Amino acid sequence: MGSDPPLRGDQALLEVDDLTVEFPGIRALDSVRFDIRPAEVHALVGENGAGKSTLLKVLGGVHRPSSGEVRLAGARYRPRRPADALAAGIAVIYQEFNLYPDLTVAENVFSGREPHSAISRGIRYAEINRRTSDLFTVLGVDIDPTAAVGGLTVSEQQLVEICKALSVDGRIIVMDEPTAALSADEVTQLLGVVRRLRDEGRSVVYVSHRLDEVFALADRVTVLRDGRHIRTCDIADTDPDGLVRDMVGRDVESVFHRDQMSEGKVVLELAGVSAGRRLRDIDLTVRAGEVVGIGGIAGAGQPELSQLIFGALAIDFGTMSLNGEPFKPRNPGDAMARGIGFLHEDRKAAGNLPDLSIRQNLTISVLDKVRGAFTRLLAPAKESDVYAGYHRRLNVKATGPDQLIGQLSGGNQQKVLLGRALAPGGKLLLLNEPTRGVDIGAKAEIHRLINLLTADGAAVLMVSSDLPELLGVSDRVYVMAGGEIVGHLTGDDRTEENVVACATTGRRVFSEELTKR
Repeated sequence: MGSDPPLRGDQALLEVDDLTVEFPGIRALDSVRFDIRPAEVHALVGENGAGKSTLLKVLGGVHRPSSGEVRLAGARYRPRRPADALAAGIAVIYQEFNLYPDLTVAENVFSGREPHSAISRGIRYAEINRRTSDLFTVLGVDIDPTAAVGGLTVSEQQLVEICKALSVDGRIIVMDEPTAALSADEVTQLLGVVRRLRDEGRSVVYVSHRLDEVFALADRVTVLRDGRHIRTCDIADTDPDGLVRDMVGRDVESVFHRDQMSEGKVVLELAGVSAGRRLRDIDLTVRAGEVVGIGGIAGAGQPELSQLIFGALAIDFGTMSLNGEPFKPRNPGDAMARGIGFLHEDRKAAGNLPDLSIRQNLTISVLDKVRGAFTRLLAPAKESDVYAGYHRRLNVKATGPDQLIGQLSGGNQQKVLLGRALAPGGKLLLLNEPTRGVDIGAKAEIHRLINLLTADGAAVLMVSSDLPELLGVSDRVYVMAGGEIVGHLTGDDRTEENVVACATTGRRVFSEELTKR
C-alpha cells in the first residue's frame, strides 16, 4: 500500500465498472458503476432493495460479482473474503456491529491482530491500550480503551468500529446507516467524526436514508434503484426532492402527510399511572381516528409506556381504561385478546423471526385464529388467507407467503410486522419507531397506511424519535422526560422547538386547548 503513487483529487481511488451480482432468481446489481475519490465523502442512497447492501458486501469481500470489475488505485480488486478487503485498506462498518461485548475496547479494536510478547507470548495490553487511545485522539473522542464494549452506548460502539477501521490503515471506510439508532446529539458527534476522517485524507462511503445527513456531509452522491445506477452528481447539483424522485422513480408529494382527523370517542385513557422508577403519574388519552405521538430524548420512558399498555410492564399505581372499561392486562396475550397491536422499536432484535416465512411472521400474533377446528394444529390454508388479505393491504413486495422474512428489504419487513400488529383487531395500535431504518418510499407508504387505519376508526399511539415524523403524522404530541409527561402539544404549539425544550430543559408546555378537555 505504501508504494502506491499518490492520486490527484479528481482521480478515482476506487472504481466499480459494470458490476453485476446475481443470486438464484435475483439480479441484485445490474451493470452498476460507482467510484470514490481520495479524501471525499460519497453518499450512496436508494430505497431498501435498491442494491446498496449488495454493493457494500462486494467491496467488503462478502459477495463476489457475477461480472464486471472493481479497481483499487488502478489495480484489479477482487477480494475472496473480508480479510482481503481489510488488507487492501477497505473497512466496511455494517449496521450490525461485529464486536465482542465481553472484551475491552482495545481487545475489540485489535482482535485477531494482537501484538504478543516475544518471551511470554502474552498479549501486550499496554501497547494495544496506548494505540487505541491514540486512534481515539485522531477521532477527537474520549473512550476508555479498557472499558468493556458491552457497557458502551450504541454511538460509542459505532466509534469503536471506526477505530477498528483506522487500526488497519483503512483508506476507504464504508458506513452502512451509521446513525439509525443514535440520538440527535450522538448524530452530531458522529457527523463531526466523519468530517475529521475526510480531513485526515480518508475516503468515506456513507449510506443513509436520512437525506439531511447526506446534504450535510457528502461531496458527491450516487443513487441506486432496483439494482441499477441512476445518477452520480455533486451534492451541490441536486436537492432533496430531486434525490427522492431518483430513488423512487416518482414524486413523493409529502412523506410526512396527515389527513384531516375525524375525532371519535376515547379508546384509551391512563390516569395517574406509575410503574416503579420508569413511569410516574402518567395522564394520557387516545381517541378513535387520531394519531397521538410520544416524543422525548432516548431513555425518557417512551418504550416503557407502550410496553405497559401492552401488558409487558406491570402498573404499580393509577388506572387504565380501554373503550370505557377498566383495563389491566396481565401479559401481552391479554392485550392482543382485546384487539391491541404492538410494533417493537427494533425489528431485528425483537421484531421479526428471520428463519420463519412471511406468513408465519404475520400470523404468530393470532395463532388461535389460524388453527384447525378439531386438530388445533396450524392450518396453512387459514394462514394463507390472513397473508393474502394483508399482502394486498400493505403492498408487501415478496415472491410469496413462504419467502423468509429475512430475505425482504427493511421496508417490506416493517410492513409485515405492521400486519402482525393489525392482526389482533387493529382498533388500538402501539407503534414504536414505525419507519426506523426504512427508505423514503416505504416511509411514505407506512404513513399512508396509518392514515387509512385512522380513517377507519383505529386509534394510534406512535413513539418516534424522528421529529419531522412525530410532528407531521401526529394530531397531538405528548413529550416525556425522566419517565414523566412534561409536554402536551397541539395545533401551533406542535413545533420542534417546543418538543426539544420540553425534553431537554424541563420547560413544560401544555396547550391551552388540551388543558380544557
